Amino acid sequence: MSTIRGHIYRVSGPLVIAENMRGTRVYEVVEVGNERLIGEIIGVEGDKAIIQVYEDTTGLSVGDPVYSTGYPLAAELGPGLITSIYDGIQRPLPVLEQLIGFFVRRGVKAPPLPRNKKWHFKPLVKKGDKVSEGDYIGVVDETETVKHYIMVPPGIHGVIEEIASEGDYTITDFIAKINGHELTMLQKWPVRKPRPYREKLEPNEPLITGQRVIDFFFPLAKGGKAAIPGGFGTGKCILPGTPVLLSNWDIRDIDEIFREVKGDDPDPNVGEEVVEVKNKDLYVYAFDGRRFRKARVTHVYRGYTDKVVRIKTASGRVLEVTPIHKLPVFNPNGYVEFIEAQSIHPGDYLVIPRLLPSMYGEIKLPVEDLVVYKDLTSRDDDVNEKVRKLLRRLSRKELEEISNETGLAVSTLKTLGYKKTSINLKLIAYLNKKYDQSIGFPKYLGIVRSRKTVKIPHKLTHELAELLGLILSGSSIIGRRILFYNNSRALRKRFLELVEKVFGVKGREKFCNTVYCIEIDSIIITRFLELIGISNGRKTDKTSIPKCILNAPRELVAGFLRGYYLGNGTFSRNVVEIVSVSKKIITELAYLLSKLGILYSVKFEDKKNRLQISGLSELKKFYQIILSEINNIDKVKNIRDYIASKKENRLVRETIPLSSSILKTLYKVVLKRVFGKHSINTGNYIYQREDITGYGLTKLLNVVNSYSDSDERQTDVYEVVVKLKKILSMLRYIAFDEVKEVKVIPKKTMVYDLTVDRYHNFIGGNIPVIYHNTVTLHQLTKWSAVDIAIYVGCGERGNEMADALHSFRRLKDPRTGKLLVNRSVFIANTSNMPVAAREASVFLGATIGEYFRDMGYHVLMVADSTSRWAEAMREISGRLEELPGEEGFPAYLGSRLATFYERSGYVKTLGKPERTGSLTIMGAVSPPGADFSEPVTQATLRIVRALYALDVDLAYRRHYPAINWLISYSLYVDNVADWWHKNIDPEWRSLREKALAILQREAELAELVRLVGVEALPEEDKLVLEAARMLREDFLQQDAFHEIDTYCPPKKAAYMIRAILLFYEKGMEAIRKGIPMDKIRGLRCRAKIARMKEIPNIDFDDTFHGLFKEIEDEFNELMKEVEVIGGV
Repeated sequence: MSTIRGHIYRVSGPLVIAENMRGTRVYEVVEVGNERLIGEIIGVEGDKAIIQVYEDTTGLSVGDPVYSTGYPLAAELGPGLITSIYDGIQRPLPVLEQLIGFFVRRGVKAPPLPRNKKWHFKPLVKKGDKVSEGDYIGVVDETETVKHYIMVPPGIHGVIEEIASEGDYTITDFIAKINGHELTMLQKWPVRKPRPYREKLEPNEPLITGQRVIDFFFPLAKGGKAAIPGGFGTGKCILPGTPVLLSNWDIRDIDEIFREVKGDDPDPNVGEEVVEVKNKDLYVYAFDGRRFRKARVTHVYRGYTDKVVRIKTASGRVLEVTPIHKLPVFNPNGYVEFIEAQSIHPGDYLVIPRLLPSMYGEIKLPVEDLVVYKDLTSRDDDVNEKVRKLLRRLSRKELEEISNETGLAVSTLKTLGYKKTSINLKLIAYLNKKYDQSIGFPKYLGIVRSRKTVKIPHKLTHELAELLGLILSGSSIIGRRILFYNNSRALRKRFLELVEKVFGVKGREKFCNTVYCIEIDSIIITRFLELIGISNGRKTDKTSIPKCILNAPRELVAGFLRGYYLGNGTFSRNVVEIVSVSKKIITELAYLLSKLGILYSVKFEDKKNRLQISGLSELKKFYQIILSEINNIDKVKNIRDYIASKKENRLVRETIPLSSSILKTLYKVVLKRVFGKHSINTGNYIYQREDITGYGLTKLLNVVNSYSDSDERQTDVYEVVVKLKKILSMLRYIAFDEVKEVKVIPKKTMVYDLTVDRYHNFIGGNIPVIYHNTVTLHQLTKWSAVDIAIYVGCGERGNEMADALHSFRRLKDPRTGKLLVNRSVFIANTSNMPVAAREASVFLGATIGEYFRDMGYHVLMVADSTSRWAEAMREISGRLEELPGEEGFPAYLGSRLATFYERSGYVKTLGKPERTGSLTIMGAVSPPGADFSEPVTQATLRIVRALYALDVDLAYRRHYPAINWLISYSLYVDNVADWWHKNIDPEWRSLREKALAILQREAELAELVRLVGVEALPEEDKLVLEAARMLREDFLQQDAFHEIDTYCPPKKAAYMIRAILLFYEKGMEAIRKGIPMDKIRGLRCRAKIARMKEIPNIDFDDTFHGLFKEIEDEFNELMKEVEVIGGV
């Protein structure tokens, strides 16, 4: 029990100094303040104790009590660990959520393991057996895949005096008695103290991860220690006020979405907030690489940033995002890649939406809401007759009930049953509600004591959509009057016709000051317009488009845009332009044009916001989709005449910024002069650096297809053709927008993000763009061939941790077919939690790992990221005013990291049965700017024996895993060589060395290639480059989201390397016989090698042996052809 020992002497952030603490010890747990915050003594000076507090110290003051516990910080170990989610001091987060909600309050405590849950215990020993520490005495089936062995705790041995029978017990129930020691299934162990073992062995069995670059080139041994250094963080966020397009076509600000999901405003006192979307379906549109699809939002996130990147594009898009927010950029080599905003430059091309998905079906209007107006009556004969018939057959009691609800006298109700007169709308609404919509809602309405009747549309029609466009763009609504201003007689006539067709009323023409106008005098119509979102009064910068239009299918959107252009648009200097004081109107018009697949540009200014459509192809679409029904209005005729008089011209967003080398490949099938015969000047694209258009690319591919035969389709030309066809397919849904300006701006602001399932991006912005959201690669934790996986998010961003938890709950272990969560433990110490708890979290993870290791399991622990733990050490050290080391880190940084990594190992455990187990530790290091020379990375490299260096350039090129094969290394190659040779391939080591030599030679040739080009190299070097490309693209590159390629068995990896090296060796033999490299590249087997990844991971031996034979046969055939020519 805690006893008071002292009082707070000083508070400095997470560091507290307490006095009157004589007798306490270093690493003893204390409780600080009246809320009893958990802390740990890290130093003692006289009667003062230096305490790092693991909870927020806000509100602590000098003189507050400090309680000692007499115990070190310890982990609870026992059944219930698997699938658990803890914070850094082992508080179970799901339990705390049930107790106090989403946000953990200070001083709240809950037992790490459930005390009330019963586990089925099976004894493995009997009374009288001799046991010692580490012996199995029982077993519990904790999950489908993990048997939890109950062991004799360290320090206890003797004879079993009592043992519980098989049955269900809680972890605190008695299960055994050994020499007077009563045991339960619960153990406690100090997190800073390594658990004992019998013998530490040299690790000699590889930890198979399913990632080819690791398993084959840089193997990690079970019980080993490794580091993955790479640039800080993958968090991506956008600014408040940024609109997001939801799948129901609501356009909502991202901060508004966050507030709605959270149910409250953001908490400014918390660094980060992550809220799971639980009680509502929230869907957005996401880009899947080719088109836009509906995708579910799983979490919303809120954080802070101190600077933003502002990007301006040729179309007028202005994006403000955090520097590491990723945006889709078109790579000249023919694919879309997501690049951090800070790495985007003028001249790059953003991928922007061209055609967004549309909703279908009728758009019903909420006409029933007009019932709030008490003076409205039904003038609909059919509806009125139904009311009269109903009233006539009702009893007096029923009439009295209606009278009480509507305020109409019983006598009035009786009169209405027989007298043909208008009927109050409130009565109809009540009868519909009571009698299940049996009457319906009237199509014609009037006002009490007025003879005017107005037709009320119940659903959105083409005519109403166009009329709404005209009203919103060129009208004022003042009181009960609508005034439509326009000097075009034809347009005023069209407005009158639409009003009469939609509402059944006539307007009158008049002259208002300097302009002609149409006046519609009807309070019913103005009320109806206000009901659907067009408010009374003059237009302001807050005016927006009604939701019924935003939600409408394409044909009705076209009608609205027709009306809006006729009312407020101009066509001058070959450009359609719409101007509005409302930024929101221009934003919504942009989204509606994207629904129709029409490109545009936008300029946002203080008082005038402009939307422009230019370029012949876009003007054609605008005319054909929106205006073709109109012939008698000048601004429409001008567009039609312009289109008829002009030939196809080029618009920047219609061009495709392809690398000339891709197009040059097509010369292998079709000569330049053949393209010329078809009016395709390929020289402009290849030598003059002119970008090809979609139309030009279509013509070019048609020529290629007509001249290529089936054999040639198997060459690298075929790969290029497939790539170009994919680009053309994408261009139906996307376009390319050139970046004109990029600025980094200091700006402290909240930022927001959405976690989008599967596709990890969404449509948003004042003009539609594609935003990327966080996706964290946890491939090692997911697919490694281990029994237990422990993931420690040490200072990790909250949305990344949420993403990891979400993926573990739905992914399956490829070996067992069971969910990965059933063999995993999670420790979530996110970046908004107190920094001191980061150290506790990594040692907690190591302790849990050692516990399962002692059962004979192979355990992998991933700590992401040790750099953030080191930052916490630096902060504590600074507050202690210790002498700083390099870059302010404490001098003991290296030794503290070593105490963590040295907890790894392959060991003979204590106890019987004799068994071995391992704990493999992999720490993610996040050096600022990916600078591997900084202190944390250097200290880590002196400890670990394997390094997987993440390369920013590889990530930008969409090469995943982005592990640099020239910098990475493994010192476990010698240890695991025997295992590879006996179990997989007896030539593994030589295959590995040959492949790495090719990659090294490619790096040596890189500078020469930049100077003289590939064509100037000797044929042997060209083959080296081709083989290196095959190694990079067909072996090292691995798709984490591909059903097959996400995990690669080691034997398949060996076969893949053999295929590439066989191609290389046969190629060298062919080159020595005088065969040029172009002939070698054209072999059909080259394309099959590129598709090796797609070979299923089972029963692949025959497939690969067939591929080997095909490679040899094709090369033999090629060399015979040369010999025949030489003999002739």
